[in-house]
Amino acid sequence: MKFAFCLYHYFPYGGLQRDCLRIARAALARGHQVTCYVTDWDGDTLPGLVVRQLPVKGAGNHARMASFARALTDALAHEPADVVLGFNRLPGLDVYFAADSCFAEHLAGKPALVRWLPRYRTFLSLEQQVVRDAFFLFLNDHQRQQYQQHYDLPAERFTVLPPGIEPDRRRPDNADRIRALTRAALGLRDDEQGVLFLGSGFRVKGLDRALAALASLPDDTLARTRLLIVGNDDPAPYLAALPAADRERIRGRVRAEGARDDVSALLQAADLLLHPAYRESAGMVLLEATVAGLPVLTTDTCGYARYVLEAGAGEVIASPFEQSALNAAFARMLATVPGSWSAAGVRYGREQDLYRLPDTVVDLLEERS
Repeated sequence: MKFAFCLYHYFPYGGLQRDCLRIARAALARGHQVTCYVTDWDGDTLPGLVVRQLPVKGAGNHARMASFARALTDALAHEPADVVLGFNRLPGLDVYFAADSCFAEHLAGKPALVRWLPRYRTFLSLEQQVVRDAFFLFLNDHQRQQYQQHYDLPAERFTVLPPGIEPDRRRPDNADRIRALTRAALGLRDDEQGVLFLGSGFRVKGLDRALAALASLPDDTLARTRLLIVGNDDPAPYLAALPAADRERIRGRVRAEGARDDVSALLQAADLLLHPAYRESAGMVLLEATVAGLPVLTTDTCGYARYVLEAGAGEVIASPFEQSALNAAFARMLATVPGSWSAAGVRYGREQDLYRLPDTVVDLLEERS
């Protein structure tokens, strides 16, 4: 079969992009042809994967996305596929991998006139086209509920996918050696606790909240705590936005690592994952940390936060978010890690089926041909 995958931008550190590549790998392994349409591709490709870069124009994100939608429509007309799978809201999709929350829900809390601005009008129109034509693959029930509040989306038009993290994220037999080597490379002393903030898109992931929590720590705890910021983004604006006293207080306690490929090693080297996201449909890193045995502190606006609670692998801050609640939980967890959280997460990763998303998606694509 011939599959067309549609993804606005590929880079190797985004959760959506990694899902796209894993699904493509599973489809290629079954002998299917996969062509991925993008505006640009930053990173390695897979053997057998055909990448088509489409030209786009426009001054803003919404204009470029609309341009990509038009170029994609033309490309698929010239090179039809058996099934078209989209990872962004685009016209002409047979199946939509719904990694983003419902845009109509996002607009619901804004003034009525806002939806007539070009940006919002464009993205809402693209979502409405997807709802009209595509079968939905949701990452969690919260997403499904959001869409069903705003659209007529009957049960036969969607499914909720199981998780799909890489099996190599589980704690390996040589975890102690990996931890020692990686901590040494990071400059972490034995008496220091490494807190990992991991993810691209620091605004949505809540780096401002993480820095504020770090600055709130008691002096003795802060003196033995290091925050490792890892991701394809710039932390400088978030550090600059801190009050001067807080910025001075955490000086030397923050290390920006940029984007890194050794995530599995970082999960073993750290003592706590801090992920106070504003919103996230899934949050793959939460499950990756859980099965690696790294205790997790996150927010309930992440779709995969429920697995942290189910596993007993950390704590989840309830909505509505309060910085004081995060600060208190952060200090409390640092005083007791690894506690029972680490062993509970490792056990959960061995007992639960958390790795089936790519094959499940390919099964569904084959059924819809």
